[in-house]
Amino acid sequence: MSITTIPSAAAADALAAESAGLPFAHEVLDPDALSELLQRPVRITHLRIKPGHSVVAAHTDQSGRAGWTMLTNDPDKYGKALKRAADHALDILVHRTEPGMLYSGDVWADTDLAKELAAAREATGEQAQWSILRFNPRRRVVACVQGAGSPKVVRVLSDSTAALLSIAARWRHLGIPVTNAKALGRRGTAVSTPLWGTGDLAAVPHPPAAVTAGAALARLHAAEAPAELRRTPADPGPAAAGVARVAPWAAQHAEELAARLAERLTPLEQLPAAEVHGDLSPDQVILAAEGSHKIRLIDIDRAGAGRPMRDVGSWAAACRRDQQPELLEAFLAGYAEHAQVDRAELNTWEAYAHLASAADFFRRRDPAWPALTARSLTFAEEALNR
Repeated sequence: MSITTIPSAAAADALAAESAGLPFAHEVLDPDALSELLQRPVRITHLRIKPGHSVVAAHTDQSGRAGWTMLTNDPDKYGKALKRAADHALDILVHRTEPGMLYSGDVWADTDLAKELAAAREATGEQAQWSILRFNPRRRVVACVQGAGSPKVVRVLSDSTAALLSIAARWRHLGIPVTNAKALGRRGTAVSTPLWGTGDLAAVPHPPAAVTAGAALARLHAAEAPAELRRTPADPGPAAAGVARVAPWAAQHAEELAARLAERLTPLEQLPAAEVHGDLSPDQVILAAEGSHKIRLIDIDRAGAGRPMRDVGSWAAACRRDQQPELLEAFLAGYAEHAQVDRAELNTWEAYAHLASAADFFRRRDPAWPALTARSLTFAEEALNR
């Protein structure tokens, strides 16, 4: 069943705010309302909703200042945030105490990341300049840091980076092209890598580089995966629930796709696993220079064990979404030089990737998110029918 009527962005936003089940939710998910609340123009870069519990937005203003705003009906969460702010001298602005506690701060006042960020800043030096690239409140920060030496990309997490460092070291040993990651700071929650290359493959499409990426992934999939490597879950149910939370008008279509996918994925998950990137797409591939086939793979946070075609399907979904078929064909050509491409399984994993990413357009507050969400579900259905 396809979606017959796609609501306007305004109507879809209203439904999403209602689905959040919190008073004043629209004030956090609407950029204009949020800008008025914060008294400066901001652009929302990431949004996360837990219905009936909380809405948190990451945002940036015209000067590049990154921040967050939290709406919650949980007095314990609110109380703990205020206590942490007081204990660590974090500058938090309280906008409303009831009904629905509403408060905000900049990235450095994230109550779950503040200590990790402070340790990372201490390690890079007081004079280092931080430019925030990505911010997921309470979970991670990615920044470009210019200090005394060459610029670096610093990734700060809310938990240990030991697994990430281990994966990066193993991949380099296998000859997989990744940047050299090093521990940063005293808390074991930050890593730094050299700022390498000129741009990602999605922004600068270059098929020869996609061939290199395909060959690299085939070599990774062919290597023996460590026994302790956890299998990356692939459950279409939560993916469909994520769509239903923000787009109730698309819930039935998402649930039907999830049911079809579950029938196909369940037997696949019983088959042998390889080591996988877990979130593969052209924007996770950095080019050495414009027109170069030399690359580095980045963002290996979701690496784990899984079926090899999971990575290939993820790549196919991204190329389909971004209308870059030349990168898909080049990647498949490079992959096929070293490993077999199972087209039927590839289609299943492509469908899963489309469903799993369907709510991302809302989370990133894309102005056309309702149409893009519906298109993702259509792509998933087409992949299942292929």
